[in-house]
Order: sequence, then structure tokens, then C-alpha cells
Amino acid sequence: MSQMVTLEQATWSWIEAGPRKHRMDVGKRFVKGIMAGFLLSTGGMLVQIMSANPWLATNAPGLLKILQGAVFPVGLVMIVLLQADLVTGEMAIFIMATVKRRVPYWAFLYGWAITFIGNLVGSLLYAGLLVHYSEIYTPAMNAGAAASANAKVSAINFRELWLRAIGCNVLVCIAVFQASLAKDVASKVVASWFPIFVFVAAGFEHVVANMFLVNAALMTRRTNFGVGEYVWKSVIASFLGNVVGAALLALPLVYLHGGDEFDPSATARGSTIEAGPKTGMTSEMSVNDITLPTSGRASVGADAEWAKDVEAQVRQ
Repeated sequence: MSQMVTLEQATWSWIEAGPRKHRMDVGKRFVKGIMAGFLLSTGGMLVQIMSANPWLATNAPGLLKILQGAVFPVGLVMIVLLQADLVTGEMAIFIMATVKRRVPYWAFLYGWAITFIGNLVGSLLYAGLLVHYSEIYTPAMNAGAAASANAKVSAINFRELWLRAIGCNVLVCIAVFQASLAKDVASKVVASWFPIFVFVAAGFEHVVANMFLVNAALMTRRTNFGVGEYVWKSVIASFLGNVVGAALLALPLVYLHGGDEFDPSATARGSTIEAGPKTGMTSEMSVNDITLPTSGRASVGADAEWAKDVEAQVRQ
């Protein structure tokens, strides 16, 4: 039995996730956003703890970046497995759903706003309660966190940060999409780990990661920038760059693997007409009732495990 779903199956699961999220209760979407910001901050905390070693920062900065890249993905893995929502993943989902006319053209603004605010709340809760007020960081960790934040904000301009954010979300969306291709937990972990490792080691910029990394540094009162510069660069520039990065993956996926011939709902309607009452199927059947083999043709009543599995991983 294959350990992967097809690219067409995963692509259409992302497309259909758009209208599901659009119809979801606002409270649930907000809580999913809080969870994602909170969980991603666990990886950010590990990154800042590792920055406390001044010898590595001075004599082996490349090695330090590699080590930070190796530990940061723990947060995204928890997000994928616990089905929380990152705004950076929803960027790709709503772009795909909008292109395929599954949601109103304004739905992405509404959806992104809810998840963005939830991500920010979760990140601030982690930075404020579990790091700052708990005084879990040593003075060296606080100094390292501030120095890293200075390099991410005040040391680069808007254009540079925007470009780094583009590279970041291409990799983040690839990580989550690869996880949605896998059927078992171990494969999902491996598939999502390495693209995140690359983005952190390279120094790309992620708007939600910065919600923790920069705000935790600001709370140390050792940074050489203020809230205004953080908002201008690490929020606005990062967000806009992340949107472009999401589009760079979402649009090719729709073009290459999101054709109407692979649409499970369309196939379900056609199969209902052909099968008649003996099948017990209706025109309202879910994507979970259809299996799309590699050929792209649907087999009605076949194992629906792939659909449930993929739908569960369309989170970010």
C-alpha cells in the first residue's frame, strides 16, 4: 500500500480546505490561531536559548545557524499534528481556493485577519508568561535574544526583509504540503522538518516566528529598535513577503495538479448519476467518500482513509 497520497489529492484537499475554513466558527478559528502561535514559539525559544553562546556567535556563526535550524521545526511539527492554523499556511490555502472560485474573493482578508490575530496572541502569551515573567532566560540568553533580534530588524532594510520573507514562506508551505502527502506520523515529521530547517539556517523571515522572537527580545529592553520599527519591518514587510512566497507555491500547484478533472466533488456528482440508487450516494457526498488513484480517476466506495488523513493535515 502506498505511503503517500498523490499530488492531485493533496492539492484538492488544500483547495477544499478554503471553503471549510471560511464556514468555520470564528471562535474555533481564533483558538486554532492562538494554538499555532503558542506552539511555534516553543521552537523560537530553543533558537534564543542557543544564541546565548557568544563563542559560537563570534567564531562559528554558520554552525550556530545550522544548530538553530535543527531545533526550530519542533514547533511546526506540533502544529501539523495538532491541526492548529498558521496565517502563513492559510495564505496558500485561500489563494488556491480563490483561484478555483471556492470562496468569495474577499474571504482571504477575513480569514487571514482572524488567524493573524490568534497567532499574535499565542506568541505574546508564550513570550510574556512562559519566558519573560517566568525569568526562564539567563542574562546571557537575554543578551543573545536581543542581539539576534537587532540583526533581524534594525540591521536590514524593508526590501531585504521582504525578500527574505518570500523565501521563507515558499519553504514553510512546501513543508506543510509535503506533510499532507504522507500518511504516517513519522513521514509527516520528516517531510515537514527539513524545509523548516533550511529557512531558519538561511536566515529567512517568518511573520509568526517573529511575533515571538522579536517580542521576546523587546521584553528584555536590550534591543536598539522599538515597537514601531518592529511593526514596519517584522510585521508588514514579513507579512507581504510571506504572501508572495505562498503564491509562488500555491499557483503552480493549482496549475499543475488542480485541474477540474481531479476535483473529487465533481467526480462524486458524476458517479452518483451513473451509479443510481444502488450506490446509496448523493450529490452532497464529502471528499472523504472519494478516492483518487494515481491515474486521477475516482473510484466510488474505495478506501477513504487518504482523504481524511490529508484533510487533517491541511493546517499550518
